[in-house]
Amino acid sequence: MRRAQTLKHYARPSISSVEATDDLGVLKETSEPETIEDVLRQQLQEKTKENDKLRSQVQALQLQLQQRPPLEDVQELNKERTNLEILLDGTQRENAKTMAERDQAKARAKDLEAHLQKLAGPNWQEILGIPAAPALNNALPGMASTFFRPRSDSTPPIHMGMAAPAPSSAEAQARIEQVRLLIMGMEQRLQTREDKLVKGIEKAEAESARFEELRKQVLSTQL
Repeated sequence: MRRAQTLKHYARPSISSVEATDDLGVLKETSEPETIEDVLRQQLQEKTKENDKLRSQVQALQLQLQQRPPLEDVQELNKERTNLEILLDGTQRENAKTMAERDQAKARAKDLEAHLQKLAGPNWQEILGIPAAPALNNALPGMASTFFRPRSDSTPPIHMGMAAPAPSSAEAQARIEQVRLLIMGMEQRLQTREDKLVKGIEKAEAESARFEELRKQVLSTQL
């Protein structure tokens, strides 16, 4: 009888022993390494975050793309810029050509002055009725220069009784008249060329200002 009670007593585990066993099981479960499912779940969460970030960037880029001007407008602006550059290059070449012609006209005018002085004497301006005016050297090409003007009717002609530098005064007078007409033609050509040059510069400046305004508008829309 006593032996049976003893066995029965040892067969029952105590409540504290059961609780200790459960605690050990919990500790064992928590100390176990992560499973493949846990690793994949963590990677999926990271990829989902990256996907959301990329989606936000795509939406921002699409919004910027919608705010940009159409491709046709950009191509038109590039075409206008190319035309302006060509116009500017042509204007600069024309300006350089005009400057070179002006320098040639200055040198030729000096030669003609020396020739007139040789033919008509030191007072050739007074004899020919040409007033002293700003020389072509200090004038811009094509400006209204009074260096050589046609004589008015009130200008006294050369009297036959005046001392001529050479016996053939009629021939010298004809040559002087030819020289004067030649210089007047030069001034007229320079004036025409300068008018064209001024118009070209004004057009180039206006187109450049308009293109700059359009470029600023495009940049503001991109920002």
